[in-house]
Amino acid sequence: MKRIGVISIGANSIKLMLSEVEDSGYFKIIDELKGTVRLACDLMNSSTISEEKIESALSTLKSFKSLCTLSGASQIITVITEDISAAENKEILKDRIIKELNITPRILTYDEEIYYIYLGIINSMYSETSLMVDIGGTSTHLAVIKGEELLERATIPIGCVNLSNKFSLRDIITYDNAESANEFVENILKEIPWLKKYEFHNIIGLGGSIRNLCKVDRRKKHYPLDLSHNYSMNDYDISDIYNLMKCKNLKQRAKIDGLSSDRADVILGAVTILNRITKYTNIEKITLCGRGLREGILNQYLNQNYPSSKEDILEFSIHGIMETLNMNVSHANNVYRLTKKLFTELKSLHKLGDNYQNIIKTSALLHDCGISIRYYDHHLHSMYIILNSHINGLSHKEILISGFAAAFHRNNNFHIPLVKFSGILNKLDVAATEKIGILLRIAEGLDRSLDGSVYDLNISIKEDTVEILLYSNNDLDLEIHQALRSKDKFSEIYQKELIIKKAEI
Repeated sequence: MKRIGVISIGANSIKLMLSEVEDSGYFKIIDELKGTVRLACDLMNSSTISEEKIESALSTLKSFKSLCTLSGASQIITVITEDISAAENKEILKDRIIKELNITPRILTYDEEIYYIYLGIINSMYSETSLMVDIGGTSTHLAVIKGEELLERATIPIGCVNLSNKFSLRDIITYDNAESANEFVENILKEIPWLKKYEFHNIIGLGGSIRNLCKVDRRKKHYPLDLSHNYSMNDYDISDIYNLMKCKNLKQRAKIDGLSSDRADVILGAVTILNRITKYTNIEKITLCGRGLREGILNQYLNQNYPSSKEDILEFSIHGIMETLNMNVSHANNVYRLTKKLFTELKSLHKLGDNYQNIIKTSALLHDCGISIRYYDHHLHSMYIILNSHINGLSHKEILISGFAAAFHRNNNFHIPLVKFSGILNKLDVAATEKIGILLRIAEGLDRSLDGSVYDLNISIKEDTVEILLYSNNDLDLEIHQALRSKDKFSEIYQKELIIKKAEI
């Protein structure tokens, strides 16, 4: 295990991501810091970055390096985004970073930035045909991602800072300025021919501004999960936030619940860009990706230094959590195998489709992860870990159902709190969770000896009963007894009596 810091020096801010990397190449973020330096503000009216801003940047970087060093980071990867490349004295900034901090930053091109952001996306979420939108301080990156392919890319010279400055969107906003800003953005979008070429499934949004807009939307809706990655909004949500913000001055905007005070002066520039993109492309869904440039840089480093082939992003994420928490991998795999078999054999009863396979995989493989906190009530701790771990490839609904199904695996009266999570789940979701959860509970019982004694099973569905026939070379009295503790709950959910027997071999 090692620790690696990634620092990005951008037009609006300097950000640090400190990660802990396991031997498999799985990483988790253990600390993050941001310094709002606004280097690009000097470049609005000048071709150089002021000495004051350089000193502020160096002071921030010294603090970041100190944190990395004291945390045991073996390497600090530092990049400067191309927004800063317009500065005539950018080499002076780079040389002073090298001289005073003994860190050698690399100045990225826009194409490199887009590529790293793309790596961050494909290693953390699934996509169909998506339009990537990353709004920075003085530029916005656009790209087409289909599956794991990067098909198109472009960078437009507007971001939250320079658009807000150009059309006086920082404080009181006039009708004429707002309309001029919208027209300006749309005219730039018209210069990108491929924006009208694709049928986009969604926008994948990145960057601090879009992340902050999602936070405002979550607070507005009283969203029950404090998760940003994979959070989705609709185009009318963006339009509502735009109309809300443009009617307020800076002081009033700073009081909007969820809006960071250090973004209140430039957020109108960001929401203008995003709102105009949704209207121009007719894309209705915006999904936030919480892993972008810095994660993409780290992913490239891991691909180069950890040659073991990566699995599917969900499996890699789950197995990384299992490795970190020192779980009993053999038992987890046995429970997953049995749960999956039960689910397949009982399809005619539960009538759930294969879209639940990722939920079964997650809940079964991580059902015991709560033991890392405490054995007693570990089903609840497992639920907490699943809900609060960064599991790649799952929607928020899938994360919730996985966590609740895992909590269902003990023989107790766990109750799914539908009222609390009604903004995400409905009664049909609760019913599906119970159908999966009881199968997981039975599978847990069938591997109670932790030795994989049950190597196969067959199910016979009759008018009033479900009979499970177990195949094993061992005595199964303990396993059958444990599994049959679920028979009353099984009967309540599936409306049939549960019978479990060992097959005669």
